[in-house]
Amino acid sequence: MKGRIKFTFTLLYVLLLFFVLFAYAMFQGGFVSWFLFYSFVPVQFYMILLLFYPISRWKIERKLSKRVIQAGDSVRVDIFINRKVPFPIYYCIMEEVVPASLHRKDTHIDKFKHMDRPDALLEQRIVKKIAFPWFSRTIKFHYSLSQIPRGEHHFHAIKVKTGDFFGFIKKEHQFDLTNHVLAYPFKREIKLKDKVSSFEEGVTSSFQTHARTTNVVSGVREYAPGDRFSLIDWKTTARKNAVMTKEYEQEKSTDVLFVLDSVFYHGLNPLSYEASVELATSIFGALKTSTTQLAFMSIGSKKAFFPYHQDPAKHGAVNRFLATVRPGKATAFPEQLETEMQKLSDGFVMIIVLTNFNEKVTQTVKRLRLKSKRVILFFVKPASTITEVDKRMMQELSLGGVIVNLITEEQLMKRKFEVNT
Repeated sequence: MKGRIKFTFTLLYVLLLFFVLFAYAMFQGGFVSWFLFYSFVPVQFYMILLLFYPISRWKIERKLSKRVIQAGDSVRVDIFINRKVPFPIYYCIMEEVVPASLHRKDTHIDKFKHMDRPDALLEQRIVKKIAFPWFSRTIKFHYSLSQIPRGEHHFHAIKVKTGDFFGFIKKEHQFDLTNHVLAYPFKREIKLKDKVSSFEEGVTSSFQTHARTTNVVSGVREYAPGDRFSLIDWKTTARKNAVMTKEYEQEKSTDVLFVLDSVFYHGLNPLSYEASVELATSIFGALKTSTTQLAFMSIGSKKAFFPYHQDPAKHGAVNRFLATVRPGKATAFPEQLETEMQKLSDGFVMIIVLTNFNEKVTQTVKRLRLKSKRVILFFVKPASTITEVDKRMMQELSLGGVIVNLITEEQLMKRKFEVNT
């Protein structure tokens, strides 16, 4: 309705302008007045044609150079507008409707310089391009989006504007066009001082760096993608009519549960949370290359649990989840953690990554320490905001047998650093 009113008003305006010039020529007379009138007639005729010209029938296409990237990378975007009728267009403005998720930037490890000022990374991205197509049937635009933050970014629409030489006629149409880019967390190399493993018969965890003991066969299991061909037990395979793999003592690694705190709380530092996700991605990637049976859990408004499995596809699901996870309002993290732990059996190693440390967290971790073989805690926080209370609680946990890693911008600004496990 609004568009029709605007169209009618513009048409009446052009016709009124025509009659005003005609009346001026009639009453004024002379060569100059009639010359102005006839000179302006082609322009008015073009304006009327442009007014009725349907730009909504244009075909528009958006092409992305990459659909899957790592946070901080760039993507080139190409826009193609195709039209059947080569109607002369003086100018054409293309405006990308940039999703809100892209109104911040990711500068890899350099972003942690602003860990105590996360608003410094906010950036209002405006993408506008102009072309002068005239009679061209195809109009091309291109631009680049750099320093793309982690997450799944959905492009929904493109606005196209055009008009006449003098600005009397302005046409605009929004084309609904869907594309998306998935940015995985920035992954860095993290050296684990010790790898957690234990033998099936024992009850005490052993910490080995690269030692492997594969000379004692403890049993067989079904073949899983990634198993070595030389480990196939052919006799059992023939007997059971299914591919079976020898399972060695070293492969009876301690079950490790990786927990990420994704609960939103007042005062949550967005960069601290991003650091916790990157840290989780890097450590999880380092652990999954071993024979350890590794599970992942995220606690927040939407709980996610990826069970112990050696299937590479499961690890890919974890990485995709880490690419899109956001903190959400929910029950406090320590309460949810304790509830979830009651559903699991004893005797596992737990790795916890969090950004909020308080007395409830301390008490919960102490109780989990009694149930677990080992608890490894990663606390991510800007160095300038660490309080004496934080230090006291970390020391209290350390004395209780919990391995505590304090992660600040000092470590996060390094491409490679070392943590205790």
